[in-house]
Amino acid sequence: MADGIDVARLGRLVRKKREEDDLSLRDLAKITKMKIPTLSRIERGASKDVATASFLALSEWLGEDLEELRPQKPKPIVRKKKVVEHTPDIVEVYLRADKNLDRQTAEALSHLFRNAYDNYMKSLKKG
Repeated sequence: MADGIDVARLGRLVRKKREEDDLSLRDLAKITKMKIPTLSRIERGASKDVATASFLALSEWLGEDLEELRPQKPKPIVRKKKVVEHTPDIVEVYLRADKNLDRQTAEALSHLFRNAYDNYMKSLKKG
């Protein structure tokens, strides 16, 4: 298995390039020497992982660097010049930014989520 690979992203890249190149799955299977069902699973995002040989064949065909296919770290959320890392705080930031929610609703949902999250974390510690 090719460790540390964002398989869903790989699948999106494969489908995009295959369609841009006007290739069928059968055409791509011939080029990469892979099986059609395997390619289909990768493109659909139905694969949890990719065999190293398959990954190497696809990355060579894509012309992608291995590092480009590693999971991308999300950009940190900064609030009041501090990085927000605690999950309930991140949820609160997104709720407050949602233009469909008024301030009171965003605060209520944030409070609800924070309580549920805290209770869940406590149950994990007890278990």
